[in-house]
Amino acid sequence: MSEDTLEEQPRNSAFLTGLEFLTGDDPNAGSFLLVVGLVTCVFIAGFQFTLPAPVSHLLTGLVLVVAIISFVIGAVLDILDYFETPSDVS
Repeated sequence: MSEDTLEEQPRNSAFLTGLEFLTGDDPNAGSFLLVVGLVTCVFIAGFQFTLPAPVSHLLTGLVLVVAIISFVIGAVLDILDYFETPSDVS
C-alpha cells in the first residue's frame, strides 16, 4: 500500500480508549450517569434490606462515596468531550 491510500485515524488518549470497554462504542453521558445511579440504588437497597443496622449503614455510606467518585469521573469525562465525540466505526 502506498501512503496516499492510508487514512489517518483520529487518535484518542490511551485513558479514554481504555474506558471504551465500560461505555461501549458510542458513549453517552446520560446513560453513564443512569447506570451509576441504578447500580447505587440496587446496592443500597440490598444492603439495607439484608444486613443489620450498623453494617448496612457503613456499607451504604461506602456505596455513596463510590457513587460520588463515579459522578466526578463522569463529569471529568464530559469536560474532556469523551461523550460528545462520535466513534469511527469502519
